Amino acid sequence: MTQAKTRERVLQWDEITLGDAARPISIEVTPQMIANYCKSVGEDGAIFTSEAMGRAQGYPGIVAPASMYFVYAPSRRLDIMHERGFISPEEAAVNTRSTPFVGNEARWHGVYVRAGDVITSVCRFANKWQASSGNRFLSIGVEASNQRGEKVVSYLYNIMWEFAKGQKSRPADAKAAPPPPAAGPAGKVITPSNLTYEAIQAGDVLPAIQRPITQEYINAYSSLNDREGKGPGPTALLHVDEAFAQATVFAGTTLHGPCAVGHLIVVLTKGFGLKRVAEGGVFTERALEPVRPGDMVTYTGRVLDKRVENSVPLIEVELKGTNQLGQTTAVAKATVRF
Repeated sequence: MTQAKTRERVLQWDEITLGDAARPISIEVTPQMIANYCKSVGEDGAIFTSEAMGRAQGYPGIVAPASMYFVYAPSRRLDIMHERGFISPEEAAVNTRSTPFVGNEARWHGVYVRAGDVITSVCRFANKWQASSGNRFLSIGVEASNQRGEKVVSYLYNIMWEFAKGQKSRPADAKAAPPPPAAGPAGKVITPSNLTYEAIQAGDVLPAIQRPITQEYINAYSSLNDREGKGPGPTALLHVDEAFAQATVFAGTTLHGPCAVGHLIVVLTKGFGLKRVAEGGVFTERALEPVRPGDMVTYTGRVLDKRVENSVPLIEVELKGTNQLGQTTAVAKATVRF
């Protein structure tokens, strides 16, 4: 790492080689780690903190929330770069810039991550592409297994490698914001306690949650990946360092994209329960607008459709984050096995 910094070999777009990977990393999942994560995303399920409640509900003790894969199987794009002798744009001494999170695709494999598990994960450069806007994107693929060799989750962590122009501004007040779309007729609210496949209909809604965003809240999420107590790493500066963030495309600190993903999956879990999410669920998310300190974001979900595929009943769900200006901050689609 020191040698790479000395040579200042900042990885360039044409030097990104798909398939390049970092060495595996193993992380033990502790009850405290799970509790800290739950606090950081506002997850209040008793199965995540109580051994007795976990077993009473059919789980193998304390289990991890479905969205915690970012913590026990981190994307580690810097490790891939460092092992090739490069540093990231965030680490450059000149022309420093951020490569922010813009989306996520995840698949759970029907195996719960429980307290005491040791999760081993491998990350690699999986894909890169350029949009018609000129923006360039890089996808990091992660696969994670437990100490028994069981695959628990695989996901793609998508970042914006280069922003084509300018900074991403936002309306200064609600009057300047585009009006939120008119709400259609709401269906019934579904929860694990009233859930039957036959009763679920398109338009049914999941329990909504609200999250007031503060800089302290953002800092707390950032600390989850500070396993060695060294403080925020280069890719966290967008979220915790105001001077660095002001010079980025977002012109200020923002909530971590994976934290917003956590909020969306909290809604999914509140509607369907962890079992149906973790046992073969699929989730795809796009970040649309930065979430900033002072924002109040409402996360909602609704059923789009249901179908039977290869004898397996499936539910299609749309999830969304909306800030106090009426802007959609993130949108996701999920498929839940019933």
